[in-house]
Amino acid sequence: MYFKQEDIDKLLDNLRIEEVVGEFIELKKVGSSYKGLCPFHADTNPSFSVTPEKKICKCFVCGSGGNSINFYSKIKNISYTEAIRELAKKYRINIKEYNNTNPNENYEKFYNIMEETHNFFMDKMFSQDSRGALEYLSNRGLDTDLIKEHQLGYASPKWSELYELLNSKGYSDEDLLALGLVKKSEEGRIYDAFRNRVIFPIFSPSGRIIAFGGRSLEKDDSIPKYINSPDTPIFKKGKNIYGIERAINIKNKNYSILMEGYMDVLSANIFGFDTSIAPLGTALTEEQAQLIKRYSSNILLSFDMDKAGIFATERASFILKSQGFNIRVLQFEGSKDPDEFLKKNGKEAFLKVVENSLEIFDFLYNLYSSEYDLDNNIIAKQNFIERFKEFFSNVENDLEKEMYLKKLSEKIDISVDVLRKTLVEQNKKHAIRKDYVDINQEKIEKKEFKQANNLEMAIVKMLLRKPEYYNFFKEEKLESDIANKIFKFFNQKIKENLFFDSNTIMKEFKNYIEESNEFSDYEKNNELARIIMDYILIPNKFEEERENIALFKSYLRVKLKLRDKTKDDISKKIEFGKLKKEIEETKSVEDFIKVYNSFKYLF
Repeated sequence: MYFKQEDIDKLLDNLRIEEVVGEFIELKKVGSSYKGLCPFHADTNPSFSVTPEKKICKCFVCGSGGNSINFYSKIKNISYTEAIRELAKKYRINIKEYNNTNPNENYEKFYNIMEETHNFFMDKMFSQDSRGALEYLSNRGLDTDLIKEHQLGYASPKWSELYELLNSKGYSDEDLLALGLVKKSEEGRIYDAFRNRVIFPIFSPSGRIIAFGGRSLEKDDSIPKYINSPDTPIFKKGKNIYGIERAINIKNKNYSILMEGYMDVLSANIFGFDTSIAPLGTALTEEQAQLIKRYSSNILLSFDMDKAGIFATERASFILKSQGFNIRVLQFEGSKDPDEFLKKNGKEAFLKVVENSLEIFDFLYNLYSSEYDLDNNIIAKQNFIERFKEFFSNVENDLEKEMYLKKLSEKIDISVDVLRKTLVEQNKKHAIRKDYVDINQEKIEKKEFKQANNLEMAIVKMLLRKPEYYNFFKEEKLESDIANKIFKFFNQKIKENLFFDSNTIMKEFKNYIEESNEFSDYEKNNELARIIMDYILIPNKFEEERENIALFKSYLRVKLKLRDKTKDDISKKIEFGKLKKEIEETKSVEDFIKVYNSFKYLF
């Protein structure tokens, strides 16, 4: 018997980890977390931490922990599958169990071996011969607590230390070879695959150990700096992502940050950017993109700033676009990678980089235009346009294609029709992933989308950051269906007496979109996706205030323009004149609302 990953995710989403853990150990609230004595070692000083927001628990002494299923499995001494079954029944969460018709589906023994191996590596990190590993990590900004928090390990230089341990526990050579933990020489000698390396654990989305990455501590340049576990029965390099065990953070915040390597991800996490992930020593694959998209279709690309990193950004963007992602690119001036930038400049500077990030089209435009002389050079301009072919071949959404074509047309002064013929009509992909959509429905959706004018969408975006302004707009009549649908959400939350906090509102909004039948797929994948992506980008406070007051004034101008003027007498015209004058003089939203309310009788 087995459970599908989506059902495991559903279980984890619905379990309260503090409740699961609290059944077995006494927890005391400390800030936003809970602490208690670790049940997995002789603990006298509470070292076991439970973080409800991230849905994880962790002992900072022995390293035990994980998600609710990991904890329950270990504390009850039962298999992972049994833990899923018991927790689902206990907390009345309805998930389906499937018959295991394929003998290769149940790999519990492999997971057990990987857990034993991981514990061995973690123990070795603080042994007598690990000085080099600790020194390396210290130089990279990781102290003892952070090493334990991220469950890093160490593989000693000894040839067969791990093999001898696992062999003594009765694990077969065949299984150890299948998991890539050991290798076999031509003479038949079995030896450890990871030696004298810092070990990075690689988890499945549900938090199970499935592979390892190892960073060499040797000074010999002929030895590969990084190695990863090979493909195994429980691990496929091109289908897994480093850091995906924190997928709950990606889902909650509705974006991920794709980085190049292990240390980039660790640095980002240390500074609070806990949606960071990385491919596993390979170029990003379609399967990896599909895995990330299960949690969010919004992504920030944060690769190294060298030639290889720029190329990786370009290639990754094509894969991600083919899967319908909204993509922005981070650029780090004066640093070779995000890890270095964070250590040099800190969190606030990184947030500024996020704020100034480029939408993928703008990034590619800047990249390609730097390679060609576009001033009065027809051949160069032609080659420049050709560079966009692969990008356009991977943009699945027709509306998005048209927006990009228009943008390119304006930048290089070539008609949209000519560009469309070159980049779209003559550039059909050989293999097309076709979505079968009802044509009439698509027409309806496009019409509905066009009705959502820019002003109303800007108001919606503002209200998600400043929900306290909703009271001003709640009685206003809006033109577009999509804006009115979103306003239904605000009305509902008011009735529920939801605390009007921006982060809370945004979480609720994302849930509302996912659960509601009000919105079409077209709306979700376009306008709503852009609203959410814009929310992620943290605006400058003063700039935001300036934009907000400008938005209120713009809305009033439109309202005044569209009102019925046939019933105006002289006195009313004078009053409207006063309103316009006083409104234009307001410097803040609060002043605007005060003035508007004093003239509300006019409407």
